Amino acid sequence: MKILRRNLSLMLAIRYLNPLRTLFSIITLICLVGVALGVAVLIVVLSVMGGLQKEMEERVLAFTPHYVLAQSDGMKRISLSQERCEWESLVEQLQAMPNVACAYPQLEGQAFAQSAAGRIMIQFSALQPHNTAQLSPLLPMLKEGTFDFGEGFDQECVVSRKTANALGLNLGDEIHLTPVGSIDEVASIYAMIQNPLITQSNKEFMERINSLFEGATPANGGEIVALDKLEAVARIIRTFTPDKMRKSELDACNTLYELAATHAGGLPFSPEDKKLWQDTAAGIAALDRDKEDGKAVKSINEMVMPVDLRVVGIYQAPENMDGPNLYMPLSIAQEVVGYSNEHAGNVMGICVRLENAHEPGDIEARMKAILPDNTASTDKLPLGAHWFISPWTQTFEQWHKLIANERIMMNFVLSAINVIASFCIMAVMFTMSIQRKREIAVLQALGATPGKIMGIFAWQGVIIGLLGAILGILLALLVLYYRLEIQAALAAIGLDPFPMEAHGITIPAEYDPITFGKQAFSAFVMVVIASIVPAFISARQDPAKALRSN
Repeated sequence: MKILRRNLSLMLAIRYLNPLRTLFSIITLICLVGVALGVAVLIVVLSVMGGLQKEMEERVLAFTPHYVLAQSDGMKRISLSQERCEWESLVEQLQAMPNVACAYPQLEGQAFAQSAAGRIMIQFSALQPHNTAQLSPLLPMLKEGTFDFGEGFDQECVVSRKTANALGLNLGDEIHLTPVGSIDEVASIYAMIQNPLITQSNKEFMERINSLFEGATPANGGEIVALDKLEAVARIIRTFTPDKMRKSELDACNTLYELAATHAGGLPFSPEDKKLWQDTAAGIAALDRDKEDGKAVKSINEMVMPVDLRVVGIYQAPENMDGPNLYMPLSIAQEVVGYSNEHAGNVMGICVRLENAHEPGDIEARMKAILPDNTASTDKLPLGAHWFISPWTQTFEQWHKLIANERIMMNFVLSAINVIASFCIMAVMFTMSIQRKREIAVLQALGATPGKIMGIFAWQGVIIGLLGAILGILLALLVLYYRLEIQAALAAIGLDPFPMEAHGITIPAEYDPITFGKQAFSAFVMVVIASIVPAFISARQDPAKALRSN
């Protein structure tokens, strides 16, 4: 009371807020509830949106690498081989970096999965059996069985719940997997067998390889062939398109081209080299198109060799964020993809997971520093191999922007509602100033300064804004704490605001003190500003006119 007597503006502001000396003034209560509801709604919505973004990111990052390191030949992505980059050693170096939780090879693809219940297209991914850091994010999603593949040489797999339901699979059942081969290779083979043998159809080529030794000069126990004849054969071979040649043709042409290049400097053909040339030329002439086409078609069957896998686990992938339909050991996946013989041990890339995906620091620069330089031209890679690094924020860039834009738009809409509420409070203050204009005139006549008069309404705004913001935070905490019960009650009457069918998760929430304080402070500021306008007008009124008015 002593403080109130010393501060006339504060004392009158409190009296005006509760003029009838009741527990609450109706007008004051309406203002407080308006501010509190605005703050509470804004905090609840932003907390749920923030929780949703965090939940979805956690679900995505459970099976998505934070960085993918891969190579391209200048036009398309290529696999990593031990001969070119020693990817196993590179994985160990990446694993030893600070902030790196784990590094592992990437190998994935598509296949047709079949059981007694039907056949569907699936996406599969490979796991390193003893890489616990790679397995740890997946373990919480495991519903039945295990992710333990032993040494990784057995034909075992873990399938998603969705795939298990579609194919009627249980633990111990077998699934028949037919890999989807390279569409380009299959199309190339199909286009090739529609045409005759390239070598036999080229009359000039056949004549030149059969007549190469006519007019040859004997020398040193061998024969020297004219340089123009060798160059003519090599020139014709270079015009052939390898993708349009049967394998037997391609092997024979490679043999002839190598012999021509070796003896182009005037080196005599030894009897063995001459016999090899003549046998190769005779072999080309004896090729049977039907047999060669049959070999080409058979190569397609070998390229997409089916495999039977036993189900040892079933995991639940997040709704709307489906991961791979099937996981299998790395060695089995390499066979399925076709990385055998000359491609044995190849992988598609290297995945890196960080301890904190949102704070990568300079990890990308440090990864680039240890990558080997493979840009030199080779026979298989004329343009060399070039590294590229793909972060998860780039992979899910559009999705990330969508969530962020939704939060911004929701914040904008709800802030507009708070502005409208502030205008309503301003209207209430105008009404109160009109009702109290005779009292204000008396105060002015007794010597009250304009600052004292403005202080009355400014203090009302401060009190309403402060109490409303505090009540709004408390109300928001209460709603967030009982959000699931509120959702269940609304769902019971058909007004579910967050259906499980759409999101696949319960209502999430992010308790961010900064967000709470920011929204409460902005509401407080808007209410204070809304009270200053009528305060300024009231302080400038003419007391004589106000006393004479009815």
